[in-house]
Amino acid sequence: MKAFEAAGIAVYALSYDEADALRDFGEAHGITFNLISDPDSEIIRSFGILNTLIAADDHPWFGIPYPGTYVIGANGVITHKFFDNNLAVRTGPEQLLRAFRGEPMPEPLLKSEADAAALEAVEVHVALEGDALAASVQRDLVARFRVPAGRHVYAAPAPQGMVAVDIVLDEVEGLVQREVVRPVSEPHVLAGTKETFEVHHDLLELRLPLTVSNPHGGIASEIAVSGEVRWQSCDDETCDIPSSHRFELVLPVSEGPPVALFGKAGPALEPNAMSHFKRMSERRARTD
Repeated sequence: MKAFEAAGIAVYALSYDEADALRDFGEAHGITFNLISDPDSEIIRSFGILNTLIAADDHPWFGIPYPGTYVIGANGVITHKFFDNNLAVRTGPEQLLRAFRGEPMPEPLLKSEADAAALEAVEVHVALEGDALAASVQRDLVARFRVPAGRHVYAAPAPQGMVAVDIVLDEVEGLVQREVVRPVSEPHVLAGTKETFEVHHDLLELRLPLTVSNPHGGIASEIAVSGEVRWQSCDDETCDIPSSHRFELVLPVSEGPPVALFGKAGPALEPNAMSHFKRMSERRARTD
């Protein structure tokens, strides 16, 4: 929230829970941003995100939205939207800040123009954006590349027989990944054959959204994330053999907040949660 406030971003969370249920929830978890009650799903319907996979007689779940996040400018225009197929997963704060700021290019990996001119091979750096992985929050594993002047790496999909720049993770129990987010590529025309391929130059980064499973507990305090980054560097005449960079990061995992209807800590933190839940179910039964 401090980063959002510093950027001039106001945060609102909307659900179809009653206002007093949201008040109890906010007080229990120390939430300082605005929680908006939409008990008849009017706003949810107006955005076109009513979860139509749930039948109208499926109480109390009918009326919930598809889970997602919008970034809306001061003029009321939506600039970005993030949706996931998992109700428990939300876009991470770093991802939202990047969207708000227009997704700027990453900072240079080298300290000076002289260092950049002297670069002879592709330079790679892999790190997690954010302080920890979490069960309910997506965070990006970022692979940053610096390509030497006069050379390029292949974008995906690469020409037949060539290797596109990519991040490939080893399988780790409890680690959930989404598709790699790739930068916009540029066409490159071979001088001899006039063939055109999509490539990347200079500075680029790949982003692999990660989260961890089992949101109701039993998550280790840290997780080892390993894999390799792959690429093939070329100039206008020749290509190097495919290259890879092996990495292993031991990342901390933050514990998710207690869930009111599960375990022991949740009900103790939100003693009115079950009564709110029952009332919501009865409300749906009466009105739908």
